[in-house]
Amino acid sequence: MSELDTPIRRLKPMMLVATVAAFALAIVGSFNRGTVGTTAAGLAVAMIVAVPLLRVVFVGTHWWRIGDRRFALVAICLLAIVGSGALIALL
Repeated sequence: MSELDTPIRRLKPMMLVATVAAFALAIVGSFNRGTVGTTAAGLAVAMIVAVPLLRVVFVGTHWWRIGDRRFALVAICLLAIVGSGALIALL
């Protein structure tokens, strides 16, 4: 098995925990009114947005560690594009 075929450590447990947490927050946000429901729903949306970005970070660092700088650069560029879009949206 080559290095490209090795699973990325801590990625699968992180994805599972994030998925369960987003689901639980969505349930809490759906069935509670007021500040608790609004906060839980907002956190669920934030988790759904943040998890793919965290996955890109994990994969980018994995590519950097195994020496594939081109793919690591693509991951960095993708994160820069998303970050600049978020910055523009805040303005």
